[in-house]
Amino acid sequence: MDFKDLRAALAALAGNEAGDGGRAEPRKAVKDLQLAAYAALAGDEAHEEFCKAFVTKDDDEIAEVIRHLTGTAAPPAVAVVLSLLRDAVGDDRYAAALRSAGLGNYLDIPYTSTGADLTGEAEERYVLEALRSKRLWRYEIPAARSFVGRFEEAAESLLGVAHVHATVSGSAALTAALLGIGVGPGDEVIVPAVTWVGCADAVILCGAVPVIAQVDETLGLSVADVERNITERTRAVMAVSLFGAACDLGALRALADRHGVALLEDNAQAVGVSYRGRRVGSIGDASAFSTKFMKFLAAGDGGFFATNSDELYQFAVLYTGGRTLPARKRNIGIGDRIMPATGLRMNELTGAVALAQLERLDELLGRLRVARDLIFDATGPARTYRRVPGNDPAGDSGWMTPLIFDDERACQAFVRAVRARGIRHVTTSRELFAGGEIEHCYAAMSTDRYLPNTGAHWATNFRAMVARVGIDPRHDPWAGSDREYPPGFMDESLGLLQRIAFVQTNPRLEPEHCATIARALSEADAECAGR
Repeated sequence: MDFKDLRAALAALAGNEAGDGGRAEPRKAVKDLQLAAYAALAGDEAHEEFCKAFVTKDDDEIAEVIRHLTGTAAPPAVAVVLSLLRDAVGDDRYAAALRSAGLGNYLDIPYTSTGADLTGEAEERYVLEALRSKRLWRYEIPAARSFVGRFEEAAESLLGVAHVHATVSGSAALTAALLGIGVGPGDEVIVPAVTWVGCADAVILCGAVPVIAQVDETLGLSVADVERNITERTRAVMAVSLFGAACDLGALRALADRHGVALLEDNAQAVGVSYRGRRVGSIGDASAFSTKFMKFLAAGDGGFFATNSDELYQFAVLYTGGRTLPARKRNIGIGDRIMPATGLRMNELTGAVALAQLERLDELLGRLRVARDLIFDATGPARTYRRVPGNDPAGDSGWMTPLIFDDERACQAFVRAVRARGIRHVTTSRELFAGGEIEHCYAAMSTDRYLPNTGAHWATNFRAMVARVGIDPRHDPWAGSDREYPPGFMDESLGLLQRIAFVQTNPRLEPEHCATIARALSEADAECAGR
């Protein structure tokens, strides 16, 4: 990055003449600012140059730069630039510039949104207890005293299922579920068009073919499209509950039973959520959950497998390299099954954090639901959007509430109008899936070199699936299959994504914060309706 370009960009954004004597185009200037910020994160010298470019500006000029930035750039880029701007000018000038730009709500309203926000004394106490025991592998400790064992037992009670087995990740739990029900070469598994790429990849790793079905307004599987895609090769339907709201599990369960296929639940983003009085994870044949850093149970990494089937539970334990079944499972008939195993089990430190998080899960969900209700009770009827009620409004988490608009232009205009009032808690679904939800850590991640085959939330970007590439070139999951992923194969779902924005809550929102968010929603709605 040539930092004279940055100085020219800042001059243009602050309303002054650009360094070349002309007027820089605002979008280009914002792009140059972003490039400079990424360069500054990558090296000390570039960081020093970035700071120098800002310290010569007065507060009004910095406020004007911030106004252009927040009105043009995506949330992750905004987060990176603002974090560096604070480094450059200090906390006091940074706060003054935000308030001068009309964005004081960036400072006043909490934005982060996971179970990690509530991390505290219980996590510290449990982790220290594990460390002081010098026993960090779950099988060194009787299950009744193991943090992993206690976590599993508490999760069984929470979900109302017979068995929970803790794993190293949600993806490991999902793969165990697929293999446990017998998914393999020649099989097909129906996967939603909108989900994490790991869902399709897990199917491919089992040697099977992912079949994409469209989603409905809740971003859960369209039951009608699932039925259209069932063939004699279908082994399972993967029901993914996104953003803390259940997909239509009752209808999908009935459909799976009618066709004699398995129903797998992917509840990585929905632990603790309910569907018509039952916790998700208790309806499918097996279910996978995540305890990754962005989830309601935020243990850094980790996951767990849930089922009511003794056979599937024993498979999951063996698959992840388990040595024993807990004493509380003494009534299970143990078969002498021989199979290769992995080391994909949870350790005691992760289990300690996960247990502490699980013990306050309903408190977390309660805070999210209260915040959601306060916001929408105060917002009142809308003219430019419709709130999507979900499949069980009482049972969802209250974390992300989808709003649907007539078209993409209306959706984007509304989000811009909300952000102009300093509210980051509304974002388009496209931005959200692109990483806007991890704003609080994006500055650290942005200098890393991403692998080209990682990261995707909608099916057109599932690189291995679209290219029909398995883990081993000598074995092709698509051999003998006519399943293709032609251009436009998920246009129906993309059309919905373009029209949906989300209102995001977090457990630190107080009533006054919710009132401010609601006021911004109402004002933005009135502004957009009057155009």
